[in-house]
Amino acid sequence: MGCDSIMSIEKMHLVNIVGNLGDLDETLLRCVQSEVFAPEMAINTLDKSSGFSPLTGENPYTPHLKKLYDLAEDIHAQLGKADVPEGYTWEQAAAEVDRVREKAAALSADKRAKKERISHMEQALVQIRHLNGLEVPFDDIFAMNYVKVRFGRLPVDSYPKLSFYDNRTFFFFPFDHDDAFYWGVYFAPATQIAAVDDIFKSLYFERIRVPDYVHSTPDAAIVSLTKAVEADKAELEKIRRELKEIRETEGTSLNRAFTVLKAASDVFSLRKYVAVLGSRFYLEGFVPVSEQERFSKQMDPLETVSCVFQPDDTNPTLTPPTRLKNGRFAKPFQMFVEMYGTPGYRDFDPTLLVSITYSLIFGIMFGDLGQGFVVAVVGLVLACWKKMDFGKIMLRLGISSMIFGTAYGSVFGLEHVLDPFFRMLGFAEKPIEVFDSGTTNILLIGAIGVGVCAIAIAMIINIYLGFKYHNLEKAIFSQNGIAGLMVYLGAIIAAALLMLFDVNVLNPVFIVVVIVLPLVCIYFKEPLSKLCSGRKNIKPEDGIGTFLMENFFEMFEYVLSYVSNTMSFLRVGGFILSHAGMMAVVMSLSEMMSGAGSVVVLIFGNLFVMCLEGLIVGIQVLRLEFYEIFSRFYSGDGKPYEPAIISYRPER
Repeated sequence: MGCDSIMSIEKMHLVNIVGNLGDLDETLLRCVQSEVFAPEMAINTLDKSSGFSPLTGENPYTPHLKKLYDLAEDIHAQLGKADVPEGYTWEQAAAEVDRVREKAAALSADKRAKKERISHMEQALVQIRHLNGLEVPFDDIFAMNYVKVRFGRLPVDSYPKLSFYDNRTFFFFPFDHDDAFYWGVYFAPATQIAAVDDIFKSLYFERIRVPDYVHSTPDAAIVSLTKAVEADKAELEKIRRELKEIRETEGTSLNRAFTVLKAASDVFSLRKYVAVLGSRFYLEGFVPVSEQERFSKQMDPLETVSCVFQPDDTNPTLTPPTRLKNGRFAKPFQMFVEMYGTPGYRDFDPTLLVSITYSLIFGIMFGDLGQGFVVAVVGLVLACWKKMDFGKIMLRLGISSMIFGTAYGSVFGLEHVLDPFFRMLGFAEKPIEVFDSGTTNILLIGAIGVGVCAIAIAMIINIYLGFKYHNLEKAIFSQNGIAGLMVYLGAIIAAALLMLFDVNVLNPVFIVVVIVLPLVCIYFKEPLSKLCSGRKNIKPEDGIGTFLMENFFEMFEYVLSYVSNTMSFLRVGGFILSHAGMMAVVMSLSEMMSGAGSVVVLIFGNLFVMCLEGLIVGIQVLRLEFYEIFSRFYSGDGKPYEPAIISYRPER
């Protein structure tokens, strides 16, 4: 198996497409239909003196799509892909949109007008109900020539302040009030209304505009407005039924038009990638090697169009996109990898590593046969019904939890229900008793062991990538290179032998060879890597003093990170104890109840623990993946593989 297969990053070929300008639309259509062609901006990679120019022009399908989207919004239609008769053109699709739009235009306008009128009248009703104490028609009040009237509301805190205006030339009459406002009206002479308005503005008076169509007293206005609202709502409902009928009868036509117009628009949008010289066009992009033959057959019918496949590194100005290729078990975990960033085309794809370590660590931390079974079933339902990758991940995590839950002998918090099964297998008791004092130490040491293995694997991957890129600093002298691996594993092995077996290997030779020399290499990694690369000028750019000072603090940080990153995995053992402790609390509460109450507590207790701790464990494992493992070798700065396709998702 080659390196590329191990990395699970699919090889790409660069394809150059040249043809007559008259065949451009058909060429772009076939590129899109293949769903494997990832276009590149051709004009950016061509020699500027070659005479090529970008292909410009407004998308002629955009106005028709906008009309269709507006129409669909008016009649509440859901647009989607539909079967299209052979020979059905975009002109016919546009004509269909215009026909249905004309049919629904008057109804849509009436609908908007009715909704706006109802909204205004309902707002007026809210305000007028606070003016019930007024027994004079509004028309009579507003007809006064020498007195001006202002309806509105005054904050409760401002109402007592009206008494400060002893020489006031206005009268304020409240009709209603609540904890926040007094609703009422003030009168003032027409000659002094501006000054009075300023006074009320300073008191935060909010004016209420009485609609022009309200003429009588508030009581009569409320009755008439209520009837008008009810009548308009009835008419609005009738309009909605008529629009629904249009939606149901014309739905197929609209979806057919959407399918054709969206395809034409998406194909036309690919013109931005095309370069033109005279009557010839030039297009380039990447196609996966596994799809090359199929893509070639897709383009074969175009006799005047030439497709030339070249190695991925033919054009050094182009970075091939990354298309991950993983097996069935690892593939769902690509979503976690892509959350951190897409691997570079020539990098290592950590998806398989994530799938194994995430499943393993989650199962260790959330080990329960019953709860794991529930998680697996929920995941299976989401995977099969909703087609969710997260459901597939839950299925794998649930199975891992079931395996470790069996080892712990835990089923929905019942710690000894599997004892007969273990005795049948020849065990005196269950393999792992979580609450046993001796087992606790083993669990914590085992958690550290898991962390050491994970960190060491990450360092080995970093070393592999360093040699692959001929980066000796990364591979040999860095804190995650060979020197760092020697220091880390040397210190871990020495501590483990001393603590577990009382064997002391910390003699002068071991300390110098395994600890001191590698640390010196890490300290002087920059000049050493330059020296190994044959560069004569190895003097630090910022001066020797600055170099020594900066590297001293960096070295301190590296050593501290070895300890802190390893200790972070103690949470693996901690969550084993935490899970068992939470379930012990649930069992105690269940035993305090009797009959059905005990069962209810047991069920809801398990649900609570599964939801709460399952979420926390999932986040904690993801944190370990990103901060303790990925940070040692993974950059995530690759370019995602995004082939040109027709998206049948409506856009606004």
